[in-house]
Amino acid sequence: MALALASCSSHRITTFGGRAPDTRVPAPANQSAAPASINLQQLIVPPGRFGRHIEFPLHATYITIHSTDNRNVGAWTHARGMAMGNFRARTKWNRTGYMTWHFTVDDQVAVQSLPLNIQGEHADHDGPGNRTSIGIEICEFRDPRRQAAAIDRAARLTAWLMRDQGIALDHVVPHYHWPQWHFHGNQKNCPRILLEHGRPGPRWDAFLQRIDSYR
Repeated sequence: MALALASCSSHRITTFGGRAPDTRVPAPANQSAAPASINLQQLIVPPGRFGRHIEFPLHATYITIHSTDNRNVGAWTHARGMAMGNFRARTKWNRTGYMTWHFTVDDQVAVQSLPLNIQGEHADHDGPGNRTSIGIEICEFRDPRRQAAAIDRAARLTAWLMRDQGIALDHVVPHYHWPQWHFHGNQKNCPRILLEHGRPGPRWDAFLQRIDSYR
C-alpha cells in the first residue's frame, strides 16, 4: 500500500510504495561507530542515483534539526522513500532535484541515509545550511511517550555527532535558523515539535540542555 509523506523540507505530499534497494553498508570512513543507545542503522541512498546523482562535498560545522511534519510515520519509512528517489524537489533551486538529509530518528531507531561527507538538500536550497550542516529529521507522533522517546534519541544522536565531527553546541540549530532567501528570507517553523509559535524558546533550550548532558 502506498503511503503519503512530506518532510518539513519537501513542502509537498509525495506518494510511494514497493521495496527499497538493499543499501545497508558499513559506516563511512569519516565517522566512528555510534553508541548502542542510539540504535543507528543505515539505508544509504545509492551512489550515482536519485539524490546522489550529483554530489557536493560536506565538511560539516553545523547540525540542523528538523521534524518530519508527518504524524505516526517512522524512520524506516522515510529512509526507504529517500533511497527509492520518491522525495522529488518542488523548487528549481534544489541542486539535485531530490530532498535528502542524513538521519531520520523515531522512538526505536535512527536511520542514516547519506554519508557525512556529502551535502544533503534539507535546509535552504543552495544556501549555507545545506553547504555546512548535517540534517536530522525527527519523526512526529501523536503519542507523547513516543514523541518524547524520539526527541531523546535525536539528542543522543546529536551529542555523538558533535563529538565525532567536532561540532560545537552553539552550532546545533533548528531549520528555522536558515533564512529561505528564495522566499523573501522566510524562516521555517521547523522543527515545529521543538519551537514555540514558530520560534526557538523553552522547548528548544531544553533540547539543547539534553544534548549537552549526553555530550
